[in-house]
Amino acid sequence: MFAPSMEGPFPPSSPASPGGRALKVSAQRVLGPLAPLALLALLAPGAAAQESSRPDQVFRHNPRTDKVTTTTGTIVENSLSTVLVQREGRDDSIPSIEVVRIVWGSVPPAYRDGRTYLERGDVENALARFRVAAGDASAREVVRADARLRAAEALLSWGATDPNRFAEAAAEADRFLSDHESAREVPRGRWVKARATRLSGDAAGAAQLFRALYEEGANDPPTTGYERVLCLEAGLAAARAYVAGSETGPARELYTALEIAFDQAAGAVADPTSPLRARLLAGKGEASVGEGFSLLAAGQAARALTFFEERLTSLDAPSTARFAATLGRAEALAATARPRLAQVEFAKVSALDHTDRDRVARALVGLANVTLSLADSDANANAKLWLTKVREQFGDTPAAARADQLLKNL
Repeated sequence: MFAPSMEGPFPPSSPASPGGRALKVSAQRVLGPLAPLALLALLAPGAAAQESSRPDQVFRHNPRTDKVTTTTGTIVENSLSTVLVQREGRDDSIPSIEVVRIVWGSVPPAYRDGRTYLERGDVENALARFRVAAGDASAREVVRADARLRAAEALLSWGATDPNRFAEAAAEADRFLSDHESAREVPRGRWVKARATRLSGDAAGAAQLFRALYEEGANDPPTTGYERVLCLEAGLAAARAYVAGSETGPARELYTALEIAFDQAAGAVADPTSPLRARLLAGKGEASVGEGFSLLAAGQAARALTFFEERLTSLDAPSTARFAATLGRAEALAATARPRLAQVEFAKVSALDHTDRDRVARALVGLANVTLSLADSDANANAKLWLTKVREQFGDTPAAARADQLLKNL
């Protein structure tokens, strides 16, 4: 998880693209917990007039009681520091970091339609409607800001089937950040921009963007409005991007700092069963094996293999750290000309890892690559099957571009 959840009728027969094509992509698959809470059905005729009288709903997590409460009213500020709600002649000021979700009451019809299309999986039409809502001068600025970010997220989702959309998603997120620089959703917008940059093929650019986000929470307490665990996970994403660009120095530095930071943050969580503690420990586990991937990127495959094998003797199974170390061992085996052994390790990760979609896709591509090198009678058929799976089910991961390249040669 990277951040708290997000958020006359536009007829389904009126597409936003020539020829009436409605692209169906699961936003939940691409955005995970960033996917929106959408409407379950189209509003009835005449609802647009009623919409203006509906209050906004703010879902707030109280860190002292660990309970979620709801405040209703009209949101007049939705900034990095405060969500200000006007209700019954008084204002309620809620720290932004405690806001779990906002459900907007008074929104333009295009915004409602965008949520409905997104619920249906029609990302293309959702994008068109959110863009209309973002430019609607009659709408509140807080709603326009949310619509602009949702447009960026829709493009990120669309990129799973059309990789050209990733660069467009980064540009849309950048517009959100420029137009609404103090909005509560800025950390989410920065993540979307960094992720879209990474998926567009710019690992170096993504590393810088993720690192800048990480630095907002590198110290405790983090910058106002930034969730520390989100920032630490941005650090992991930055380290991965550095490794992808063979920038091993910054990657090593980050992995070392992150292992300590995740450990300290997890130790501060009193409840041993807390999902937050599990999330922090997972981050620590990945950071703890980062040195091995840095060695691989530096061309020191033999040393990397020794590193991963030593780690695997002490790691619990299953765990994020073990899956990461197994992937590392597979890549080190492949790099040291032991494809048959690598094949087994790649298969383990692709079949068993339930913790990280990027890692599963990378394992599938690695599995296809070493299988092709073995030249078995069914090598091409199996490789094509695995690569097609990456393209169709993991198009929103960095490994998808490599899968495309390999498919073109089959």
